[in-house]
Amino acid sequence: MPTPSGAGGLWRFRDALPPVRHEITMGEGGTPLVRCERLAARTEVAQVLVKNETVNPTLSFKDRAMALGVSLARDADTPGVVAASTGNTAVSAAAYAARAGLPCRLYCAAGAAGSAKLRTAQAYGAGVEPVDGDFSSAHAAAAELEAEGWFPLTTTFRNPYLAEAHRTVALELFEQTGGSVPDWVLVPVGAGPLLVGAYEGFRALADAGRIPRVPRMVAVQVDACAPLVDAWRTNAATVTAANPRPTVAGAIADPLRGYEDEGVLTLEAVRESNGLAVSVPDEAVLAAVDDLARHEGLLVEPAGAAPLAALAALAADGTVAPDARVVLLATGHGAKE
Repeated sequence: MPTPSGAGGLWRFRDALPPVRHEITMGEGGTPLVRCERLAARTEVAQVLVKNETVNPTLSFKDRAMALGVSLARDADTPGVVAASTGNTAVSAAAYAARAGLPCRLYCAAGAAGSAKLRTAQAYGAGVEPVDGDFSSAHAAAAELEAEGWFPLTTTFRNPYLAEAHRTVALELFEQTGGSVPDWVLVPVGAGPLLVGAYEGFRALADAGRIPRVPRMVAVQVDACAPLVDAWRTNAATVTAANPRPTVAGAIADPLRGYEDEGVLTLEAVRESNGLAVSVPDEAVLAAVDDLARHEGLLVEPAGAAPLAALAALAADGTVAPDARVVLLATGHGAKE
């Protein structure tokens, strides 16, 4: 079982991460766990805790993966880093690349090229390349530059090291809850490396005898783009690419076209934890954004609020029991939308 080092944040858990020579850091990790009594009362659940990843340096959970990824890129002496992203990954990759002194190239769907997040990435010095099509098209374009030796930072599972950074979410939750285990952990997912990384962190704790069981992991998507949920509902062994519709939660609207097999890793983590995959409508997501802000003072982007929308539905139908202890992962700050 990894033990904390003397450093802060993510790098406290070096033993749980791939070894690096150059740690590129801006204080990521070590995010607060907020007890939300009003949300617990509104959902009629005993305890609701929000792991507030919105306070990372670039205001999203992606900073954990980018700190590790850019550190590995620096060690590898690559010509630069590249990612396909329309949002949080782009901002984080650009910031950490700037910190490391590495060029950063970002590919996005043409319709997203003028977004606030991509303009922020450009402010850090990244090059933004629009491509025709959706996220999958951007993913394919980034792969071409990867073939030329640029280090991949797209946060699907193309670079398996990145998901390992998210193990630290589970390790922090273990410390913050005094070694107790929540009944449920709800995670917004596109391809799902955050959920997989957190699950692996919990599993490492269970294997070491530090916790008696792994929490039930819930993959939360939106109705407009839910390829993992579709596979879950049909008990499929594979994932079929989605045809996404417009949604307020674009950060998790990943159709998985061309890399459907990566979604299987997320389904396996959900199934092994006796968890669930659920989707929620945009209206419920926007209501959750309001509830987090007005009742708990947490301004969260729509994708990051989707777990609360899912909890409300699961509590209402009895899936989540009234005596449950639930952790919601709030992944990105609302100010970035």
